[in-house]
Amino acid sequence: MRAGILAGLGVATLVLYRLSGPLVIAVASTRDFIIDNPYFSVREIQVRGGDKVSGNEIVTIAGLKQGMNIWKVDPAAIEQKVARHPWVRHVLVRREFPRRIVIDVEERTPKAIVVLRKLYYIDADGVVFKEVGVGENVQYPLLTGLRPERLMEADPRTRQRIKEALRLGDLMAQRSRSLSEIHFDASDHVAVYTTNFPVALRMGWGDWEEKLGRMDRLLSLWKGNEARLSSLDMSYRDQVVARLRQRQQ
Repeated sequence: MRAGILAGLGVATLVLYRLSGPLVIAVASTRDFIIDNPYFSVREIQVRGGDKVSGNEIVTIAGLKQGMNIWKVDPAAIEQKVARHPWVRHVLVRREFPRRIVIDVEERTPKAIVVLRKLYYIDADGVVFKEVGVGENVQYPLLTGLRPERLMEADPRTRQRIKEALRLGDLMAQRSRSLSEIHFDASDHVAVYTTNFPVALRMGWGDWEEKLGRMDRLLSLWKGNEARLSSLDMSYRDQVVARLRQRQQ
């Protein structure tokens, strides 16, 4: 019985060995047939979500062209290439068989312009992503007082501070007080300047809603006389310190 089992295994092994050559050849032939078959030639390349970056530019960066075999398209490699573009925040590439490639692009949205040695766009995540070019939109608040080394090293604490300061800008915009500048001072506090009048608003840090409420109440009392104010300091607890401009003699 045992000798019969061993003999059977030996025969099976011999059969598989003899068939392995033809099987490998068949698999290779099938693979070559699929890769070279015109049925799988790319006929359509769709780029969705691009605004700052044109679809043609994305396709060029991706290295795609119509007529290439869809099986030779590597979505992960293309995503890495396209993600290097400064305006691209996220990209997803997928193959839709038999002949379509779809590239979904999410672009970065500037929230402010950070002033270093040059001007750079910064997004809501606190990411400095692109130098401001000639003719590009500069109608954003300026971020000043930031240390270049912290920004370039992507220091998480600095990035979180920037995100919080940008949130302050959004809250003030909801109150129809658009900002021209957000300044980070040496003591790690923040001061802002609105486009309405040149008064320094020293915000300290945090508790934005409460501080803005106190600021609004004080400004309502000074309505029509805002030019007399030099600065408002909301960094103190439960109070606003107003400094007045000196009267000209």
